[in-house]
Amino acid sequence: MRASHACEAETAHGGRGHAGRTARVTREPVRTDEAGETGPLRGRPRSHETVDDLGLSAAEQPRPDRPDPAVAGGPERTATSRPVVGVLPTGDAISELALDSFVKQCPYLLWTGDARTAEVAVASLHSPDTGAVTRLRTHAGERSALVLVVGGEWRASLHQAIELGVRAVLPRAGFTWEAFTQTVRQVRAGHADLPPALQGRLMDQMQYTYREVLVPRGLTPGGLTEREAKVLRLVADGHELQDIGNQLGYSERTIKNVLYGVIKRHRLRNRSHAVSFAIRSGLI
Repeated sequence: MRASHACEAETAHGGRGHAGRTARVTREPVRTDEAGETGPLRGRPRSHETVDDLGLSAAEQPRPDRPDPAVAGGPERTATSRPVVGVLPTGDAISELALDSFVKQCPYLLWTGDARTAEVAVASLHSPDTGAVTRLRTHAGERSALVLVVGGEWRASLHQAIELGVRAVLPRAGFTWEAFTQTVRQVRAGHADLPPALQGRLMDQMQYTYREVLVPRGLTPGGLTEREAKVLRLVADGHELQDIGNQLGYSERTIKNVLYGVIKRHRLRNRSHAVSFAIRSGLI
């Protein structure tokens, strides 16, 4: 896996960088995994290689005349234009070194040595289970989104992984630094990226949860009851509370209690706020 063109590809949107700096890295032992691939991440720094050897040759390194695409056409790059990225400890020194070195030298990412302050925390794991993802969470900030590079089979609960802040999973097979950079920036913007196989598993789990857990309890996937959803839809359509009660067969007092329950549970201000919240969240 090479870092070649990782930041170069960003120039399609217009990019500004800085001249590459050369830094020596320490020698690390070479390890071969089950597939015969050397090292956790191909393209990692080897003995006596420079950080530039992660894939940006002198000809490929960002130049001052290339504007940073993170600032849409802006003449200068600002600190807030780049995701603040921290590398989480996993016990895999080689992969940690590769990620750390790349983030430090990429002009489109802003490195931090304290992952608790990172907007996006990254790590490389082999066949992660729920326990491994939970341990990573303890090293990241409360609001840090997690981006994982996975070399083997995914064994963690998807629901729990998402609850723990995992927003993207990049398979090691076919990994490129260009895709890594793009994914980190997309995650910082609020997007997510899961491999198709994990997306399918997540959808299967959601369907099972809806069918076997929510429906028997009269709940919708958004956490509303069917009655609450009906009431909010009618309020959104402009119906008065008495009219809503007549349509649904409830008293006006019951309709008020239903709305109050939604407002209190989701910490909203009033009925209008409840309707707006439900629409924005896709609950109705």
